[in-house]
Amino acid sequence: MRLKNSLQGQRVRIVGAILAGAVLGGGLAVPASARTAPVPAVSRTVTDVRLRCLLDGVVAPPVPGAILTVTGPGRSFNGAAGVYVLGGRALRTADAFRTASVTKTMTATVALRLAERGELRLDAPIGRYLDPALVARIPYGSRITVRQLLEHTAGVYDYVENEEWFQYVLDHPYKTWKPRELVDWALRSGKPYFAPAQGYHYSDTGYVLAGLVIEKAAREPLHRLYRSLLLRPLKMDRTYLEWWEGHRGPRAHNYLGDRDTYDYNPTFDTFGGGGLVSTGTDLNRFMRGLFEGRVFQRPATLHAMLRPSPQSIKAGESYGLGLARTTVGGETAYGHGGFFGAFQFYVPKKRVAVTGTLTQAQPVAGRQWNQFVQDALLASIGKPPAGPCGSQTG
Repeated sequence: MRLKNSLQGQRVRIVGAILAGAVLGGGLAVPASARTAPVPAVSRTVTDVRLRCLLDGVVAPPVPGAILTVTGPGRSFNGAAGVYVLGGRALRTADAFRTASVTKTMTATVALRLAERGELRLDAPIGRYLDPALVARIPYGSRITVRQLLEHTAGVYDYVENEEWFQYVLDHPYKTWKPRELVDWALRSGKPYFAPAQGYHYSDTGYVLAGLVIEKAAREPLHRLYRSLLLRPLKMDRTYLEWWEGHRGPRAHNYLGDRDTYDYNPTFDTFGGGGLVSTGTDLNRFMRGLFEGRVFQRPATLHAMLRPSPQSIKAGESYGLGLARTTVGGETAYGHGGFFGAFQFYVPKKRVAVTGTLTQAQPVAGRQWNQFVQDALLASIGKPPAGPCGSQTG
């Protein structure tokens, strides 16, 4: 079974093709001495041993480092392996990292909080909130609703799938992007995938538009809404919207093939669809808070968020509002993955949150990422993962 990671295969192929010609070299060398970072003292259960085994095993070229945090009733694991930066110190469990598209879950959550307060209508057309001149330029713009943006059924062309755009980012890594520039690139580069509600296609453009909608509806900047509605109440003190909130401490180096993207201007991915920097501990606080009743005022709101759209089910993705549904070891899990290797999942029946990152981009480490996350979920719910780690008994 292949874990759904909420990244379209076409996108990975496009990015991978560019990387093959422009980025990938001889592979990332991770010193053996740096492959294991100290782990806080926890009970040496079978689960802990298996999780430690998975962490140590995933750190090999092209993956420089990994962080894994698991929290649930009677269990706690927080581990790291590999290096913070190639040639540098060991990666630590407290190190922050770019979450990329994991941010979409937070964006959808903010939209739903505003809907609970009556400030945003999910089924209203986006023209109710956005500049009429912009809406007029969007194909089917008058028919697209806020909900369709959040569930990827609006059909809006995804600028990330444009090869010229991705190459431009690689060639101009320090450019500051405005959200409208990203939308403009999408509008002039590709046609809609379908009319609104007539299909499912993952789209960062849709989430940039959702971010603009949220700001207009609340009359507040997006980063302040993240902070007031989510980060502060859940005590996510190490999480921030990069660039928009300034520098807030050290962040693990993320790699794109052999390229260290630490100094890349993050604005190509920091509005609605991406951009948050967080830690494994903070992401667990978010997922547990979301599923355990500390975010929404009404249980019905979470149910609406988790309900996959019929279009996504037909496409084999099972995507709701900012969260994808998958099955691992016979259990239902909800979560999201991100371009730079971050992930966050929650298994409701087990009340277990599983979050973390690989510090290599998904188009490069896709196979390792997918297997690592799936095995981590299996181990976290008490089932043996694939491979040698499944036989670990402590």
